[in-house]
Amino acid sequence: MEEDKYEYESKRKRKEQETVSPKKSSVLGVIVIIGVLIIATVIFINRDSFIPENVEENSSFSDSTKPSAAADITGSIISEQNLNIKNSGLIYISDTSIACLNHNCERSFFEKHTFTNPHIKSSGDYSIAFGEGGGSYRIIHDKHKVYEGTQGSSIVDCAINESGVYCIVSDKTGYLSSVSVYDKNNKFLYSYSFSDYYAINVSINKNGDKIIVGTVNSVDGRLVSKVYLLDIQRSDPIALFTYQDQILFDVEFMPGGNAAVITDVMASVIKSDGSKEQPYTYSSQILTAYDVNKGNVVLSMSKSDDGRDCTVVTLDNEGHEIGRYSTELKITSISTAADRTAFLSEGTLITNSIQGELIASMEIGMDAKSVLLPQSKTAYILCVSGIKKVTL
Repeated sequence: MEEDKYEYESKRKRKEQETVSPKKSSVLGVIVIIGVLIIATVIFINRDSFIPENVEENSSFSDSTKPSAAADITGSIISEQNLNIKNSGLIYISDTSIACLNHNCERSFFEKHTFTNPHIKSSGDYSIAFGEGGGSYRIIHDKHKVYEGTQGSSIVDCAINESGVYCIVSDKTGYLSSVSVYDKNNKFLYSYSFSDYYAINVSINKNGDKIIVGTVNSVDGRLVSKVYLLDIQRSDPIALFTYQDQILFDVEFMPGGNAAVITDVMASVIKSDGSKEQPYTYSSQILTAYDVNKGNVVLSMSKSDDGRDCTVVTLDNEGHEIGRYSTELKITSISTAADRTAFLSEGTLITNSIQGELIASMEIGMDAKSVLLPQSKTAYILCVSGIKKVTL
């Protein structure tokens, strides 16, 4: 199986070079198809493979935009999915450090770490930091580290909700992988093991009673991705959804309780009780960026190999299209909040209504890598030169 993992990763990187990469995501892994035999193994779907960029320490902003606040990054590398919104501001994990910033980008928490391939997931004012492939993790609440634990096996992905209930996907002896759930006091609540599929990503709902897990494997020479909807009070899955020959990018609960699934072919919204799935296919277009936020799913899909000539579609929390417009621009990062979307295109930040009416446009600089839109009047930009807060 280790040999299969190396083959999987090699083909994953080749796939990324051939297409314009969307956001994580995680994000965060890709799958291999060779001839008539597909061998897929679990490698955490790494969202920084979608938009792999870095942030350099102590650089100065060189473009003409005057942000309302700005911060340097401590460390030499931070990937796009590792800058998260919190109620109190922002949190990021670099290759060396974890830091919280308030709404004005002033540091309120800082500590070093030794994680390999670090990741961080956040909800409300709770965050969980971990290293992919390692066994340890940290829980941060507001401006304080509240717990540091070990899972005892290789961690693949984690998730945490705004109440501090969290889950961990990891390897497990005798199984391909497993997911475990803990309350905010780190008491074990639930575990589910996968014997036929490798779990690669996970999300937990607001109430902490349901989790959704994305998995992959090959079956009869075909790539198969499966999504499990689990209730921590039940031993069997509530529902199981199968995606043939699709690369699974992300699974994510939405505020209302439904869950979004993002693949390279389609996006879908699954009802909270698993009774219905509403799919949306990309119609042979290439996904360049996406965001699941504030009850909406926003997708950027390109008609061309260079990522230009994009269609931007917004889906509501039931998976129905509520907005669509086209642009000739190349979209590399996108974020949604309330009734608008913001996206980056070659150094320019553009904010539109969900129907495409222009709200604002400003030059940010060619070092801009990703955008976060926590509310309709504020955007945070991750740049090579640091983090910028922009008032729209």
